[in-house]
Amino acid sequence: MTRRDLAGLRTELDALDRDVVEALARRQRLVEAIARLKGDPARVRDPDRVEAVLANVLQAAGLAGLSSAIAEPVWRLLVERCADHEAAWLRSRPEAPRDSCCGCEDGPS
Repeated sequence: MTRRDLAGLRTELDALDRDVVEALARRQRLVEAIARLKGDPARVRDPDRVEAVLANVLQAAGLAGLSSAIAEPVWRLLVERCADHEAAWLRSRPEAPRDSCCGCEDGPS
């Protein structure tokens, strides 16, 4: 392998890392949307859902050729950090307006 080959592969890896960051940002926005629906930091963690997510990820990893030794710990950490973010995000939001019927941001319809 030449230095040129290595530099090209590293450039490709850097581009892939940017794609992963974009995907994680999209995941974070979905986590925040789910948090809005849950509305309570105490409802953030759902062990059954975590196991379902991991099962889905491990199946997809197997099909994609990703080692489960990489996929499982990465996703366990990702799900845990997303749950932490979801709970912190909910705690940081101001209380719903008093004229809101259900805690939605639009108020009563």
